[in-house]
Amino acid sequence: MIEIHWNSPFGARPLSAALIRREDGVRRAQARLREDGACTNKTGAEEGPDKWALLRALTEARARFGLSDRTIAVLEALVSCHAGKRIDPARPQIVFPSNRELSLRTRGMADATLRRHLASLIEAGLLLRRDSPNGKRYRRRDLEQGDEAFGFDLSPFALSADVIQAAAEAARAEARAIRHIKTDISLCRRDIRKILDAAFSEGRTGDWTALEQRWIDVIRPLARNAPVAELTARLRECADLRTQAETRYLSSLSEQEMSGNDARNERHYQNSKTENSIESSIDKKKEENSDGGLRSDKETGLDADPAPRASTQSTGKTRSLSKAPVWKGRGVTSRSDAARLDDPDIATVLEICPSLSDYSTGPIRSPGELEAVADRVRGFLGISRDAYRSAQSAMGPFQAAVTIAALLERAAHIRSPGGYLRALTHKAATKGFRLGPMLEALRNHALRS
Repeated sequence: MIEIHWNSPFGARPLSAALIRREDGVRRAQARLREDGACTNKTGAEEGPDKWALLRALTEARARFGLSDRTIAVLEALVSCHAGKRIDPARPQIVFPSNRELSLRTRGMADATLRRHLASLIEAGLLLRRDSPNGKRYRRRDLEQGDEAFGFDLSPFALSADVIQAAAEAARAEARAIRHIKTDISLCRRDIRKILDAAFSEGRTGDWTALEQRWIDVIRPLARNAPVAELTARLRECADLRTQAETRYLSSLSEQEMSGNDARNERHYQNSKTENSIESSIDKKKEENSDGGLRSDKETGLDADPAPRASTQSTGKTRSLSKAPVWKGRGVTSRSDAARLDDPDIATVLEICPSLSDYSTGPIRSPGELEAVADRVRGFLGISRDAYRSAQSAMGPFQAAVTIAALLERAAHIRSPGGYLRALTHKAATKGFRLGPMLEALRNHALRS
């Protein structure tokens, strides 16, 4: 075993209180490990952290220790001089490469540069010098007195394993957060640019020049290593501008453009009240005869008496319309059914919007499960998280989830699901939005198809 005691630095390097405290701390930590038996090798296997895994973790957390990539390269060269795969922190682990060998292992680094990076590693507490009387690095083997070596001690590097791993995990978490924020910034910038291009090309009314100027401000370049706080502020600025651009664009749309359906299937503006069949027959007859010519009753498909007749199978007698029950066939909904659609249960929602079940891993039985699946579908439709949260606040979580399910059913016919949801959110905030007409239109469309 190599047992090296503390000694003062060789040559012109001064002795400092920090150096004494650092070496004293390493010595005390090693003594505790030996006393506790934490690193006692009972099976003959190596003890201590894996040196290469620890070096990789330090590379990820090098900013936390104030180390550059070239300093890590010098430490890698020193670690490569250690014979084992693991570094035992309970004993001094001395490596003694010459300057020439270190230069070769660092791809030809100059001696002055090597000394500067070695000093950085010692200052960071990852390395200790074990200087010989003449300042040379060597190892002397003595069968009676034991081996002694002089060079660089790697045990502080192994003793700092927990701190390095924690710093590496924090660095990875920060990198993930930065990556997500940068992705959101890019998406916001793209959305704003698309909205501005559409507004200019379509000649929409509004002060789009001011928004264009703000767009130029939000695309100003960021530093490559910008902190999370700066990135978050830029994301908030981009999100605000995107919201303003969407709101201004939607406010410039006409009533017909706001609809996502064909002209015959205006589901959000459809009257949910039962239509009088006599009036609808007369209107249809007028429509078909609008060219000025007269058609016979057989040609128009209408009877001479437009009032419908219902026959009973038991008596064969005809009942008048005033006494006939309300028909719940295609396109006609009773008042009780309309009230039920305004506050639907889960079975009704899944019956009218069956596509939502395709995005669930299991049966949807509770409002919470329906809301969770709707939140997942929201991302597939390209609806931002902010837009969905606003809809939940205005409509309520369950009604917002049902609205997402309805948008999914007609996603192929809706040009901008996010903008559509914001328009519905605005209507819900002014008490002008109901689920019943929307679900009724979906059901009638399914019956017609």
